[in-house]
Amino acid sequence: MGLTNSLLCRRCGAENETSAHTLCECEVLASLRYAYLGSFFLDPEDMKSLSLTAIWNLAMEQGFPELVSGYGVQSVHF
Repeated sequence: MGLTNSLLCRRCGAENETSAHTLCECEVLASLRYAYLGSFFLDPEDMKSLSLTAIWNLAMEQGFPELVSGYGVQSVHF
């Protein structure tokens, strides 16, 4: 089923997989972040000024549907 007890990021394995890491810091996801949000890396505070649509699209493209609901960001904790 692909379940794991590891807290490490599924993409880079270097940091704990948190919303902030996934959406702002993960080096593996930097090019997707740039394509959707205009920056390779973001400060978590920057997320507050972005559109929910952009964050939703990025989360879905990154393969993290658990970060989003059917119509917007469900749970992003910074």
